Amino acid sequence: MAEIKNYTLNFGPQHPAAHGVLRLVLELDGEVIQRADPHIGLLHRATEKLAEIPPVDFGP
Repeated sequence: MAEIKNYTLNFGPQHPAAHGVLRLVLELDGEVIQRADPHIGLLHRATEKLAEIPPVDFGP
């Protein structure tokens, strides 16, 4: 029986011209994802700052 090995997989960005996309570093145990580490450093245009602002319908 073959032994299942752990792998680290670099996933994304898919195309050099695709700006503002997500990059994931995945740790796999065979075909099962054990850990996903998202890297949002490729996002720009104040996306992180916009996520801090509450929605308009957010009441006091």
